Amino acid sequence: FRQVPRIPHTATAEPQTRNEIIQRLALGEARVFVSSFDRPNIRYTIVDKTDGRAQLLRFIRSAHEGDSGIVYCLSRRRVEEVAAWLKSHKVAALPYHAGMETAQRNANQARFQREESIVMVATIAFGMGIDKPDVRFVAHLDMPKSVEAYYQETGRAGRDGLPADAWMIYGLADVVQQRRLIDQSPSGEEHKRVAGAKLDALLGLCETVDCRRARLLDYFGEASGACGNCDNCLSPPEEWDATLAARKLMSCIYRCEQASGFGFGAMQIIDVLTGQRTAKVEQYGHDRVSTFGIGRELSALQWRAVIRQLVALRLLRVDYDRFNIL
Repeated sequence: FRQVPRIPHTATAEPQTRNEIIQRLALGEARVFVSSFDRPNIRYTIVDKTDGRAQLLRFIRSAHEGDSGIVYCLSRRRVEEVAAWLKSHKVAALPYHAGMETAQRNANQARFQREESIVMVATIAFGMGIDKPDVRFVAHLDMPKSVEAYYQETGRAGRDGLPADAWMIYGLADVVQQRRLIDQSPSGEEHKRVAGAKLDALLGLCETVDCRRARLLDYFGEASGACGNCDNCLSPPEEWDATLAARKLMSCIYRCEQASGFGFGAMQIIDVLTGQRTAKVEQYGHDRVSTFGIGRELSALQWRAVIRQLVALRLLRVDYDRFNIL
């Protein structure tokens, strides 16, 4: 018999779909093997983005000094900048993206394959066909487009079965950027709808307070318990009832727009909530709205977390056509 390639039994690959694949490949009555998606040696960690490059450097120095790793960035320019910055801080980093000269790109890939301590900073152009077993970490400085992309890219770590890290930082700006890319795509509405749903699933993975591995496996239709080897299992986040905070935030968004006749982005709303008399707050009279200072019990960082949770729940929307206002 011939084996069908690994096919996930998710909503995108139900038995009917698998049968169609078998027919298209003319495999007849082939036996189907559906493997587990679990990579127990990979530790999944997702953290809030504050200063991406500095956070990455701390991660490498604290956990992977001298190790081989891959750092994924969304744009070619960012790849070049991050690689140069890491190199200036004594990390053996090389860039890789489709816009580079072929000879240089191939030379960088060969060094990564051959040497033991190279950190490759790359776009998603890097990875296909790469089978380096001792990649000790895969880091994302920008959100991937979907859980499928995240799983595939992080799966390049720890192929030797030894402990490895899948580390990602993300913030509200990443969500806005990905939604902009989807909505501005020339693709049809159905493709945009599917891409939006995939982004929502990834955002749910980022914002979950439960086991990340269990959430990841559940996406692929595989039941699992808490893994004990992700950031949420090792350091469980504190949960709290944010009903009042959500009301304050939504009220503040409304009051600021009511006072000015137009909306504002997250930074202005947080400044009003926390009672910051900035020039912009005073310029628009937001120091005189009823919600000024009603959220001083939370820090700006905590308010950003509340905003991200509400965006993930689709209780808030970011309008990027109007300067990313809430």
